[in-house]
Amino acid sequence: MKKFNLSFFNIHLLKPSNFKLLFNDLFRLNNPIHSNKFHIQKGMDWLILAKKKTYNGGISYGYSLLHGWLPSYPETSGYIIPTLLDYYHESKNIIYLNASREIANWLCLMQLKNGGFKGGTIDKNNPPSIFNTGQIILGLKRAYKEFEKQIYLESIIKAGNFLIRNQEQNGNWIKYCYCNIPHTYNVRTAWALLELFLETDEKKFQKAAMKNLNWALKQKNKNFWFKNNIFFVNENPLLHFISYTIRGFLEAGIIMEDNSLKQVALEASLKLLNYYKKYGILPACFNSNWVSHDFYSCLTGVAQLSIIWLKLYEIYKNKKFLVNAIKLNNYLKSKQVIDNRYKDIDGAIKGSDPIWGTYMNFLFPNWATKFFCDALLLENKIK
Repeated sequence: MKKFNLSFFNIHLLKPSNFKLLFNDLFRLNNPIHSNKFHIQKGMDWLILAKKKTYNGGISYGYSLLHGWLPSYPETSGYIIPTLLDYYHESKNIIYLNASREIANWLCLMQLKNGGFKGGTIDKNNPPSIFNTGQIILGLKRAYKEFEKQIYLESIIKAGNFLIRNQEQNGNWIKYCYCNIPHTYNVRTAWALLELFLETDEKKFQKAAMKNLNWALKQKNKNFWFKNNIFFVNENPLLHFISYTIRGFLEAGIIMEDNSLKQVALEASLKLLNYYKKYGILPACFNSNWVSHDFYSCLTGVAQLSIIWLKLYEIYKNKKFLVNAIKLNNYLKSKQVIDNRYKDIDGAIKGSDPIWGTYMNFLFPNWATKFFCDALLLENKIK
């Protein structure tokens, strides 16, 4: 409760017009639900706005009700590239194609000499980050497939070599990781290395990825919950990180045609599916018994989980995944800001529901809207 109370000390910084948002969350008032096409368009328009607000080629970290627009964030700018390209191919609107190219070009300029990409927003003098570098590989690889610019391929090879050089013997990463501790959600970085292996056919990238996946498997308990899946020691993992981990195993399993890796993603997803079917909600964090005492939801994690359930439906044809993923998407649609009076957040998804929840409180991070759009685009593809 301490973090909850601290966040409320900042309420005096809010504009009077924003108190309507708090009122809606306090009384659990939802916005009207429209078609997927409508909600995707609003979300994509907001992502383009978040890019325009930085004036440098990247995408803003997000919009804070307390501090306004925040600086560009290389990590998520990278993995937003596939979302922009997916929507370009659906809408045929060249705005999204050009935006993805501009971000890719900007990221190549941001790359450090050692091949890594620094953590945090561009205004901070942070060291390179393992996870952030992996996410940018995912974006630049997609940009390379789209535009066939050699500079993108050269960049992701340099980034992959940076990841390999700094990998521990047991397969995890500690150096250049947040708080200098291992993070199980780096299986999403392993996924990026496997994508690099597919592009280059260099076995070293595959070997490094499998080393990390094997280490991550050892973090799994009998309930398919993962240790070290956190930012800080002695905390329960967010659904955001849990979903990062599940998606990493799932995508690795698909690439490697490894049913055992896909099975890990399936079993962990079933734990969350059963919780959702029982309680009708997905709280922010879960302990090792899949129990939570949180008062709020992490909307980013909800959107990520929807994507996972939809992908599992595609593989296993279990309709429970499809039906409940659509329920999650409808819940997210009801939380999207649809009001042109709020020009800086019209179309955006907040970090926490209610907005004063501990994760990204009073903030609309760009990645929440990115995963929301991904989930709706995938639902449309399946339906």
